[in-house]
Amino acid sequence: MSNFVVRRLLHAVSAMVLLVATVGGWDLLRLTLVCAAVVALLLDWARIRLSTVGKYLERRAPLFKPAEANRLNGATWLCVGYALASWFPPMAPAGGILVAALADPAAALAGGLVRPSHGKTAPGTVAALIVSLVALWLVGFSWPAILCGAVVAAALERWPGPLDDNVLIAPGVACVVWLTA
Repeated sequence: MSNFVVRRLLHAVSAMVLLVATVGGWDLLRLTLVCAAVVALLLDWARIRLSTVGKYLERRAPLFKPAEANRLNGATWLCVGYALASWFPPMAPAGGILVAALADPAAALAGGLVRPSHGKTAPGTVAALIVSLVALWLVGFSWPAILCGAVVAAALERWPGPLDDNVLIAPGVACVVWLTA
């Protein structure tokens, strides 16, 4: 299985972290995500700064993009985004995390069909929008929250700024669905 496919599957499967809230509640989910974000940041710092750690992680988990050699990787950004989203009142974090877990891989897969270089594409944005609509509907938000959250997710997925879109989608969607619910 290619690096691209494995990264997308791991991204989607990361939504399973929401099971923590069903078992132990929202406070446990928040604690879990904050601890995971701290560990991810420390590991990524070590990967970037300490060549022996970087080489070890690359051998054990060869999932890093070449562009991530000297910057935080997408999984770390995603983890931090989930932790930020967790501070919104329940059920907003569930919407933000589920959308972040599913919309970004959908956009990458749809965009990759059109432009194999994996750049941002219109079909990728449409895929992110559709997946976000379905995810927010499954969580049970009102139609205004679903529509606003999906549009924000699609816009953030196209984010061209210096921050990775993985850190923006979950808290951005959580904030919008909380404000419009």
